[in-house]
Amino acid sequence: MKFGFEITTDMNALSKEIEKEIEKEALNLLIEAVETSVERVRKKQLNQPYQDHTGNLLSSTGFIIYKDGKVVHKNFKESPIGTDKATGLEEGLKAALSELRESTGWGVVMVAGMDYASWVESKSYTVILDATTDIDDFITESFRKFGIIE
Repeated sequence: MKFGFEITTDMNALSKEIEKEIEKEALNLLIEAVETSVERVRKKQLNQPYQDHTGNLLSSTGFIIYKDGKVVHKNFKESPIGTDKATGLEEGLKAALSELRESTGWGVVMVAGMDYASWVESKSYTVILDATTDIDDFITESFRKFGIIE
């Protein structure tokens, strides 16, 4: 006696669905890693002698994630302190988008978008560079949790 079966699943559709799920998970892992890094910097900005009176510098600190040249996630938060936070939000997003390039694959842009951010950082205050030093570790750890790397 022989038994047989016929596969009726559209393998192309299944493959595309699996690819979508993997991309969705990759995006979530990138968001987790970059948010961890940027949130750590935002907390440091709040707890240092430099006074961000307007809230613009902290509000302009954030990031975008893009895939194939299109923004798929952005994260800029209004500072909890200051008198004019909206300018920082606008300048931060504008600075991040100005770095966006036509490309294939994933990309991350982290910024402190105010034009004086580098001056503040040159005075040994935390602005954005600290976020970049640990980002590789955060990304590696996020992808390790997912089982993509060992």
